[in-house]
Amino acid sequence: MPYLTDLAGVARKTSLEVIEVPGWQTRGRDEMSDVRAVVCHHTATLNKTADMPSLDTLINGRPDLTGPLSHFGLSRSGKVYVIAAGRCNHAGTVRDPSWGNSHSIGIEAEATGTDATWPEVQMAAYAQLCRVLIDHFGLNVSAVLGHKEVADPPKRKIDPNFDMDAFRARISSLSGITPPPPVPSTPAPTPAPAPPTSSWLSWLPSFPWFEGEAAATPIASTRPARDVLPAYLSGQALNVRRHLTALRDFSRDEFGGQPARPSEGHVQAVNALLATLRGPLNTIVERLDRATDAAQTNPSPHRVGLALDLKSQAHDLVRATERVWDFYFELFGQRQSAFGEWLDACDRITLDCYQHVFMHLGNERSIPAPPPFCYMRTGFSPATFRRGIPLRRLGRQLNPFPLVQLPYHRLVNPWTIGAILHEVSHNLQNELQLEQAIPSSIGRRLRDAGVPVAISNIWVRWNREIFGDMVGGLLGGEAFVSSLMDVIGRGPAQSFGYSPRSVHPTPYLRTFLSCELLRRMGFPERAAEFRRAWSQLYPTPRESTMPPKLLATARTAIPAVVEAVCYTPFQGLGGKSLREVIFFEPRHQAMIDEAGVRLAKGVDPGVVPERFLIGAVRSALDHHRAEPDRLMRNFYAQLARR
Repeated sequence: MPYLTDLAGVARKTSLEVIEVPGWQTRGRDEMSDVRAVVCHHTATLNKTADMPSLDTLINGRPDLTGPLSHFGLSRSGKVYVIAAGRCNHAGTVRDPSWGNSHSIGIEAEATGTDATWPEVQMAAYAQLCRVLIDHFGLNVSAVLGHKEVADPPKRKIDPNFDMDAFRARISSLSGITPPPPVPSTPAPTPAPAPPTSSWLSWLPSFPWFEGEAAATPIASTRPARDVLPAYLSGQALNVRRHLTALRDFSRDEFGGQPARPSEGHVQAVNALLATLRGPLNTIVERLDRATDAAQTNPSPHRVGLALDLKSQAHDLVRATERVWDFYFELFGQRQSAFGEWLDACDRITLDCYQHVFMHLGNERSIPAPPPFCYMRTGFSPATFRRGIPLRRLGRQLNPFPLVQLPYHRLVNPWTIGAILHEVSHNLQNELQLEQAIPSSIGRRLRDAGVPVAISNIWVRWNREIFGDMVGGLLGGEAFVSSLMDVIGRGPAQSFGYSPRSVHPTPYLRTFLSCELLRRMGFPERAAEFRRAWSQLYPTPRESTMPPKLLATARTAIPAVVEAVCYTPFQGLGGKSLREVIFFEPRHQAMIDEAGVRLAKGVDPGVVPERFLIGAVRSALDHHRAEPDRLMRNFYAQLARR
């Protein structure tokens, strides 16, 4: 049976005011199978006075139940709202499949459910509407049922809270029909078909535990007779849909009212991702609905097998959706924890980096939104996941916004989170469409410098990590070099280690790259100090597994790589070089040092960019201006004030 697009016309056969909700002709979970019953409900609204306060809920559903929730809404004043023409989520689990959503029309009457006295105008309208519906669909008055009469298990529902026998008598009186006898509390069981003699069922009765008709000793039961298979089948789509519905959209308010909660943009981006996952899942659940309905009508092996296959597919999809939902639930939930203020501070730093870069491009470009979102993980190294990249933890779905993963031990030592600048840079390379331009520039400069092709290819393979270090240095100055040394300064075997497939440069070379950039930025003395310290930590590279030519050509390659990345104009930067877009000069370092003094005292460090506060807390620590715990508290407190 198609959508019931004649419902408004049927309702107008009454003397009632009929209001068609826009879009009702195409609203529904799917087509109706047929119409065998009219199920009466009340809304159980808390609003005791408004005429139809539940209308929006009936149209769109609740957080735990997808709309539409009924075909009709009946107001307290007796107005009829036509809501949907397709299948509606109104009956739930029922004791007879013919009363289910595929076979019944649902009417939700506005009522609290606690007041036994209904307005007469509403009761009269309720009876009229039911009368024209059963006449139109050729049903007996006994097909008008209360939700409390059809729900399984019995007494699961109480609506509507009036006497259904008296109500059916009232409907009958509208045309002089003798009211039917009361609906029995339990429908008569359907006799089970005899099993075919060629089936394995033919020898099943020989087992003493078999309770079929052929069992030698029937076991008496004190429970009402009930078919197990129809009940099982009717519950399968319901269970999956309720599981899916529980994976509802997120709301920003559910993560508190503090500034650290996720932004509306982040929440909407995740909800959009969840919506794309629900699309195919809703489709397969609809197919499961139809398959279980068909299997209840005729439980042939083919129909039952199809229902079970669809159940498995639906469960696989809903579990995949749940993994994505759970991932973001955990990320957003961190903002309600004691670490929320810290993570919000890191968000502010990442946004400051984005704003600085995009405001100084050679062409006009909006800052991509939502901005990076920081979260905490245990472990040693930070990491990032770029926007628009398929992620395994999202089931290969595209990441809706940049994620910056920060180890807990770095958050408690904020002078080490210069790593944020490196991770943000990975995202900037992607956002500025420099994925191809940077490796091409590195390869070209190295060839011009006479570096062998095999060695040039190694530096090209390292381009992303090199870009992160270079942009991190441009954004943070000498504090970034200190943070980098914190990360890569390990035992000689690791710091001199080389992997022919790794995208990370040999740690020994990375610091020299950053020192060369620092020198060219106008800090030759500090660059020399860092270089000397690094050479003292790792005085000889003889234990290195690096290719000998890589080490031998490093003095030539390092300046060429810095030139290729930082001092070469790129189209993605509007014809500017990175050094022209991101500027850090000695005056900025003086600003950072002064902010460090103020930060140690617990006073406002002044109007300085958020990213500079990493350098400020580093400067205060290096000069022993305050205890580490005091510096940590002041660092996060000052960022939280912004």
